[in-house]
Amino acid sequence: MVRTGVSRAFGSSLRHAIGHSVSNRFKAFFIGIGVTGILQSSTATGLIVASFAGRGLMKTAPALAVMLGADVGTTLVAQVLSFDISWLAPTVILVGVVTHFGSNKTLNKQLGRTGIGLGIMLLSLGLIVHTSTPMRDSIVLQEVFASLSDERMLAVLLIALLTWLAHSSLAVVLMVMSLTAGGVVSLSLGFVLVVGANLGGSMPPVMANWAKGPD
Repeated sequence: MVRTGVSRAFGSSLRHAIGHSVSNRFKAFFIGIGVTGILQSSTATGLIVASFAGRGLMKTAPALAVMLGADVGTTLVAQVLSFDISWLAPTVILVGVVTHFGSNKTLNKQLGRTGIGLGIMLLSLGLIVHTSTPMRDSIVLQEVFASLSDERMLAVLLIALLTWLAHSSLAVVLMVMSLTAGGVVSLSLGFVLVVGANLGGSMPPVMANWAKGPD
């Protein structure tokens, strides 16, 4: 919901910013950070960059600079959301609902949608942390994660598939961080799962270009 709301409200402006970053790699890097921070999705940034690169509107160097910035932006957003700010969720959701349903302006409605999505994300992260205690005592989960610890490649592929289905590496990374903080997932396995999330997050732009084919 966050990505949808921001895309509908500022999509053309964000695409315009990325499109005009081709002249300077440093500018492209910081635009990648900014756009990803706003969209909260490096995958969405990657899809925009892949679209421009596929049409020959962006060369390889600035495209890579934007994607490097997108990775940094995702890291910064994940770091901010890793703090326990779930207490803000009800307020953010309430403001989002009032803004969305209390205005007839398209921009306000999409900003409200963004607020609702952000509030739900904060609430979900809080719930994962609070439910991690009984999960630590689950024999089944202990066996599953123990098996994944021994089969690192399988763990990478499974989390990559999950990330591809979710179209959001940030959401999966935040889930892994919450499970690791709760002691459900070991730190070493957590690193492996984050690698899988990054792999899965890179798949949608690549597949979008494959589906489009050469011009």
